[in-house]
Amino acid sequence: EKGRKVIAIEQDPRLAAELTKRVQNTPLKAKLQLIVGDVLKTDLPFFDICVSNTPYQISSPLLFKLLAHEPVPRALVLMFQREFALRCVANAGDELYSRLTVNVNMYGKP
Repeated sequence: EKGRKVIAIEQDPRLAAELTKRVQNTPLKAKLQLIVGDVLKTDLPFFDICVSNTPYQISSPLLFKLLAHEPVPRALVLMFQREFALRCVANAGDELYSRLTVNVNMYGKP
């Protein structure tokens, strides 16, 4: 309600239809831009904050896509499966330290 604009990307047309139905005839309808499609294949519009509950299967490609987005977003609030999140925040020398960890640290603060 407080956001100026919300851009939602949903792959499942049934969920997209449900979201559209829920905001129909409300003031929120004017604030919602709904894109139906695969987020990994979609050219992302301008945004300054991203909030995502990310499926495990696309965690890595989505994270890299968001980290490379121009202009750089002000904030990314991303929910990941625990194992993936631990790899994102691993310390140098840890068993989970990887290319993923390096990129997350290079682009932002986990």
